[in-house]
This record gives sequence, C-alpha cells and structure tokens, in this order.
Amino acid sequence: MSEIVAAIDPSSDLGRWLEARSRGGEPYHGVDCSIEVVVKGDASGTGFTYHVDLVDGAAPLFLAGPAPDAVSSLELSRSDVEAEQQGRHPVIGFMRGTTKTKGATRPLYEFFRLLG
Repeated sequence: MSEIVAAIDPSSDLGRWLEARSRGGEPYHGVDCSIEVVVKGDASGTGFTYHVDLVDGAAPLFLAGPAPDAVSSLELSRSDVEAEQQGRHPVIGFMRGTTKTKGATRPLYEFFRLLG
C-alpha cells in the first residue's frame, strides 16, 4: 500500500483508485518536478494533501503530504476527485473552475495528460 492511500481508507473506492494511480502508468517526459495536490474536504469526506513527483522517463510517483519544492499546485474538492475516479477527466474540473491551479502550467498539463 502506498503512503497516500494510508491517509484515507485503503478499502474505499477512492483508496483503491489512488493506489492504482500510484503504481504507475505512462511515463512522463519533461523536466523533473513536483506537483502538490490539495483535496479539500466536503460533504463526501475529509480532505488531504499529497504530491506527485514527475521524473523524466518514469511513471508519476504519488506520495503523501505536501511537497516543499512543488513548481505547481492543484486544489480540488473530494467530490471532484471521486468524479475523476469514476472516469471524468481531470481537465473538466480545471475548465469548470472547480479545480484551482497555481504555478507552472506545463507540468500540470502533462500531469492531466498522464491521468487521461
């Protein structure tokens, strides 16, 4: 079990989805960096923070806690994360304005592409 899933119920749908994401997938190509993701609590559950390390040639690595050296950050609600878990592409929240971003946009776009 990854560190991030330990911060929430690992047997929940969200826990299983985050665990699957943390096991990797398509490799990232670009400058090494970190993205911080802040999931705000709402009616569907409590919030938490994690970060994603993007390393050239490797799948994204999802880790619990904030990233002190993050070049970008995302802030979204837990219900947005659950919608993504059910198949909604993360860029939809970004385009609707429910996902807030700060910092460099290129790593965020690459991150969205890798999640898609």
